Amino acid sequence: MKLAVVGAYGAGKTTLIREFTKSGCLPAVHGSPMRDPAGSRPKALEEVTPAELVQLVVRRYTERSVEEALHPSGFVSDGSLLHEWVYASVRLSVGLHPVPGTALTPPAPDLLPYAEVVEALGQEVKQRAFATYDAFVHLPVEFPLNDAVKPISEHFRVLSDQLLLDELKAAGVTVFTLTGSVAERVAALSELAGG
Repeated sequence: MKLAVVGAYGAGKTTLIREFTKSGCLPAVHGSPMRDPAGSRPKALEEVTPAELVQLVVRRYTERSVEEALHPSGFVSDGSLLHEWVYASVRLSVGLHPVPGTALTPPAPDLLPYAEVVEALGQEVKQRAFATYDAFVHLPVEFPLNDAVKPISEHFRVLSDQLLLDELKAAGVTVFTLTGSVAERVAALSELAGG
């Protein structure tokens, strides 16, 4: 089985995957950190330019595709092929720190060319994602970010989670929502994976 554990930044995906893989039921697939664009100095994701953001989306998509292909009999993915596309789409629309009540809107004119490229990439990303995973396991936002310096606002998390869920619903794919403690989530994920 090929499972993608999805949800907004800080929803607990990595913690769940780390605990789940201790059972040996399925190998874990992780993307590399989305930072340090090629040809630049090391920098935080918040500092990348729109062009570098597009580069990072393509890099992460490629790396995750290759990593997942190494496990043809099944895996559990920390995130999915959709994640970087969702992040870039929301960031180009509303920035990193939208206030509550902000809706996804067309980007500012200077960002429009980048948004058009990201949207076009999204067609490939979505097609590949919906053909790759047997099911999506969604972790809703149940608690605030613990980061001392928050890389995104809480409303960014809401908007990115909503865009992700809207795309999954539009595609008609199977989505299981897991809530509760880490132990409860691990048990539910193990049941889904047949372990």
